[in-house]
Amino acid sequence: MIDWIKEAWNDLIEWFKAILQAIFDYFSDLFILVLDGFLGAVSSLIASVPVPDFLSNGLGSYLNGIDSGVLYFLSQSGITPAFAILGAGVTFRLLRKLFTLGQW
Repeated sequence: MIDWIKEAWNDLIEWFKAILQAIFDYFSDLFILVLDGFLGAVSSLIASVPVPDFLSNGLGSYLNGIDSGVLYFLSQSGITPAFAILGAGVTFRLLRKLFTLGQW
């Protein structure tokens, strides 16, 4: 008779654990669903911002009018890594402002 009570108690505990796991899974999925909706709204908001003309044309349209000697000097002086570092800095600043909601 004691074995029957132990089995019933263990079954009840397992059932309770399954209920708690189901509740935890539900709220985890709910959090993921809300986060997905929020990030989807943010990405559509960012995608709706039009690209400025000077960014869509690139630097090629501005560098075409420069003399070839000056272009050679610029290429030897490392202007390409300089623009990459400048772009990384601007990107970092904008992302920092985005994630801190403009507090910095």
